[in-house]
Formats: sequence, structure tokens, C-alpha cells
Amino acid sequence: MQRRSLRLPAVALVGLLALTGSLTGCGKKKSHGLGGGNDGFVSGGTGGDEPASGPSGLSSDIPTDLSSGPSDLPSYGAPTPSDPYSYSAPPTYNPDATSETSGTNCRYDQSTSQFKYDVTVTNTDTTRSFRYSISTKWNDYADEGLLGYDSQDVTVLPGQSETFTAAASYTITKRTQYTCQISLASKSPTSS
Repeated sequence: MQRRSLRLPAVALVGLLALTGSLTGCGKKKSHGLGGGNDGFVSGGTGGDEPASGPSGLSSDIPTDLSSGPSDLPSYGAPTPSDPYSYSAPPTYNPDATSETSGTNCRYDQSTSQFKYDVTVTNTDTTRSFRYSISTKWNDYADEGLLGYDSQDVTVLPGQSETFTAAASYTITKRTQYTCQISLASKSPTSS
């Protein structure tokens, strides 16, 4: 068991010497690489401290003053803000518009047999118009049963308010107590 535990460090040391080349002098390392010779693995030179020379056997009349490319190509500057290819993310918004809607004057109009509810939508954004989708429902107060439903879309300009009357047809045949409720209010930006 003692003998096996010494093999691993010995193999690691041999591998390290093979990769780094042999050590000479007072800890001074020679060049490293993949080549042959007595100085470990050497590539691109003699293994000494001199820089490697160019490959032998090639013509020395190779031009070195080549241009980087054709000079007749147009050059393009950095994109400008009006550049149609530049992109900026649209501003974000909260699609929930319940805080921007309110209802008043919940009533039943006997002349038209309709429940009615005046709904006001206020666009709190001062720079963008929004399309609001508002759903209103009328429930029987006693059993919470649905008596009527209305859904309308309205566009509101920046910083403005719009009021509309939600309505649902229903014929009352008995004494009925009812409630009015804005059941859904959402918004999305209008396209410019």
C-alpha cells in the first residue's frame, strides 16, 4: 500500500517536467513548446533565449505595405437617434386600470328597462393615450345573482378623463335590490 501511494506524486512530477521542460541552472526555465532537443519541448526557435526567426525557404520579396481593404467602400458612422435600425424598449405600464376608474349613480331606468352606471376613466399618464376596457355588472343584493353585464372600450388622451354610461337591459318584475360594480378595468397603449 505504501508503494502505490508514491506512484501518483511521481507520475505528477514527471508530467509536470514534461510539460514545462527540463530545469537548468538556478531555477531558470528555458523556452516551452512542442519541438525536439535536449531542452524539453521547444517550438519556434533554437530553445535558447533568442527570438524565433521566420520560416526558412520563403521568398523575401513579399510586400508588407498591403492596405486593409478596398478604399472605395463607403464608411458608416455611429447610428443616430433617427436611425430606423436603432431600437429602444417601449416604456412600461401597468395594465390594471382599477385605480383609474370610478363609478357613480347606480340606478334602474324604468323607461328603458335598463340598469345604468356612470363610469369615469382617468388617464394618469401625461404622455400617452390608452385604450381602456371596462366591464360593469349588476348583481341581486339578496343572492348575489347576476342581473346585468356591460363591457365597453374607451380611449382616453394623456392626462384626461372620459365618462360613459354603462347599461344592461333587464325587466324587473318584483321588488329588487341590486348593486353596481366595475368588475374589470384594464388598459393598453394606443398605437401612435
